[in-house]
Parts: sequence; structure tokens; C-alpha cells
Amino acid sequence: MNKKRYMLLYLPVALALCWFLLLIWVYVSAVSARRITIEEIQPADAVLVLGNAVNKNGRPNPCLRSRVAAAADLYHAGKVPKLVVSGGTDSDGSNEARHMKAIAIELGVPESRIATEGKSENTYENILFSSIPLTNNSNIIIVSADYHLKRARWLADKQWGHEKNLQIYSGIDDCDEKTLDYSRKIVRESLAWVKASVKPE
Repeated sequence: MNKKRYMLLYLPVALALCWFLLLIWVYVSAVSARRITIEEIQPADAVLVLGNAVNKNGRPNPCLRSRVAAAADLYHAGKVPKLVVSGGTDSDGSNEARHMKAIAIELGVPESRIATEGKSENTYENILFSSIPLTNNSNIIIVSADYHLKRARWLADKQWGHEKNLQIYSGIDDCDEKTLDYSRKIVRESLAWVKASVKPE
């Protein structure tokens, strides 16, 4: 078998194996993030809540509320004095940051303790655009879905370097998602890692 035929035969297998290992790594990272309890979180200057679609299948997205609820729990536990909610406008015209602020107020966080960033369209922009409301804050807790937190922290480390000390927290996932839905999100997150690695922001 010549070298070219060998490559054509085994390259797809090698790529499939690499992706499979990436999927496992993303899942293990998600499980690790999910196991972080609120008692383990150290007090910080602010919590940054990363956005998610406001509506899902024509209904309010429980995953968005779950993220805000985790941040509200941190506030009520005395871990942070303020929230920064970050997320732009969805295709249906709903603004993620505005809705997250409303949920946080509903959950007992004073409006004066909530800052909004309402223009970002992806995780990279969440971090970048939130730099302004977090200018004077050096200790930050990032809140998002468990599977998303590893990449979010990686992007934050790239953006802020040693300027900020970071923690991550997902809280209790109240999405009530089916296993298939969660598996799709793990796959999507693995693809996001590939994109971020091939074309870093």
C-alpha cells in the first residue's frame, strides 16, 4: 500500500478518534463543573452570567432561567455584591440581557446590583464586551451551563490574562432536558472548541 492510499484510509479514522476523545473531554469537563458547590465558591467582586436564547420552541427557555438562578443564589449567599448579565438580541427580537435582568429582579436581586451587556452574539463577545462593566472588578465568577464553562473560562483567560481571578459555577441545572438534547449540546460544544482552536478570536 503506497503512502497516499494509506493516508486516505487512515486519516478519517484518526480524525474520528480525535473527535471522540474531544467529546469525552467536553463531557468530563461538564461533569467536573457541575460538581462545584456554592460552598466551594470563594467571595468575589461580581458574577458574569453568559446569555442563552430567551425562548425555546416558542416558550421561555428554562436554561436561561437556570443560569440566572445560579447567579442569584451566589448573590443571596453573599458570594458577590453584583451581577453582570451578558447577551445580545435573538432572531425573534428578544434581548437576552434584558430578560436575564428581569429574572434576577424576580429572584430578589436588587436592580441597582445588576449591570447589563446587551450586544454580544457569542461567548467571545460576552467576555470582551463585559470588560467595561467589570473594569474595576478583579475577582469574577463566570456562570453558564456546565458544558460551556471550560471554553468560557479559556476565552476569559485569553482576554483578561492575569488581570482577573476567575471561578466558574453552573449551579443546579433546572433545564429538565432529555439525554438526547444534552448529547447534542455536548456535540455542539465540541465543534465550538474546534472552531475556536482553528480560528481563534
